Order: sequence, then structure tokens, then C-alpha cells
Amino acid sequence: MKILPELFTYEDVEELYPNIKNFYAFVNRATKRGEIKKIKKGLYALVDRSTGGIYVSRFQIASRLFNDSYFSYHEALEYYGLTTQVFVSRFTYLTHVYVNDLEFENIVYSSKMSMCNLEIIDHMKENGIRVVSLERAIIDSIDNPGYAGGLEEIEYALDACRDLHLEKVIKMLEFYDKAYLYQKVGYLFEKHFGNRVPESFYQLCLSKSGNKIQYFESKVGFAKLVNKWKLMVSVERSMPEEIS
Repeated sequence: MKILPELFTYEDVEELYPNIKNFYAFVNRATKRGEIKKIKKGLYALVDRSTGGIYVSRFQIASRLFNDSYFSYHEALEYYGLTTQVFVSRFTYLTHVYVNDLEFENIVYSSKMSMCNLEIIDHMKENGIRVVSLERAIIDSIDNPGYAGGLEEIEYALDACRDLHLEKVIKMLEFYDKAYLYQKVGYLFEKHFGNRVPESFYQLCLSKSGNKIQYFESKVGFAKLVNKWKLMVSVERSMPEEIS
């Protein structure tokens, strides 16, 4: 009996099926028998006959949709165990090109194009996953809170994570090179990490922030100024009136 991987393309099983026509004949038979499921053209998942479900996770599927696909944002924070909610109907993954959404078993896999190659951890041989480092997941999420489930999810992750390598954080900040991102990161790190982070890091963020006042996940009339970071934050959050 031929042993198949839990998630595979033709290239993964070419030794078992040297003739590609035989491979696709097998795929057609196995799909009809409910032994495998087609995720997309050329990518198949082995079915657990006892449950009718596939063996692999959303994380593994997203990591195999393309040769360079990986995930960040809320999906990475969830992978690291730092979220309060699970996105059950959508999974955002990253590639270096734009591709159309893919729906499989009621989950829409939606790509976001990224030209950043930093802090991508390849665990394909170990567990079939390609994910960004925790540090990049945090910075990506602060950069685009909508992809992270909102500011509350980000703040939960910051409270829950124990250790961050600041050199990786700085590397990501330097790559994105956005004044507003430096403002947000400096503010959130000071709020959640305080003196556990060296003052030199906050000074770096301040030096790159500029003087433009930005509304950070807040609305006009429902915000107050954190003068040090030039950020308007929601009055509903437990914040001091001003951090000088």
C-alpha cells in the first residue's frame, strides 16, 4: 500500500507515481471514494476516514497554497497562542504576488501581497508550516490592526507574550520605515512593557516619529492626546491623561 503525505502535490509523490497520468487517475478515484480532498488544483489533503475530516490545519494549508506563502498578523498571533478569538471563516496569508481568494471547507483563504522577506520561519520539514517570527507578527499587527482583529487583540498579545527580541523588532521597524508605526510601537511598548524595555528603544521610536498627531484606533470626540507619542487614543481605554 502506498503511503501518502497528509498534504501533497504531485511533486511530493512523484516517486510513487512516475507517470503523471496514473497520478491523476488515482486522484480521481480517491476523491470519489472520499479518501482525499482537493484544496485547489494540484494540492490535495488526505482524509481521516474515521471522522471525514482532513488531518492538516489551516496553518498548514496556507503554508502550501504557493511556494512562498506564509502567514502573519492575527493568524500568527493565534499560532503562538496569543489571541482571544479565532477567525473561523477567513484566513489571511502572505505571498509576493496577488492571487484570488480560495474557499475550502467554509474558510476563505485570502492573500495579502508583501515584499518583505524578513523574519519568515520555515518549519515545513518539521510540521508543514511557514510563519513569521513573533516579533514580526507583533509589528505587522500594529502596522495594520484590522488584520489582527483590532487593537484589543494586539494589546492582549502584548500582555501575554513574555519575551520579545528587540533587535528583531528594530529590524522590522527599520524595514517598514514609517513614522506612524514608530509612534504606535513606542506607545504600546511603553504601556505594556514599561521599564522592561530599555529607554534607548523608546528614544529611537521618538526620534523616528515626527511631530504629526495621529488618531490611533480612536474617533474624533472620543479621544484624548498622549502628548509624548503624539497619538489620539480612545478615552474608553484605561489610560493616563498624558504620558509626558
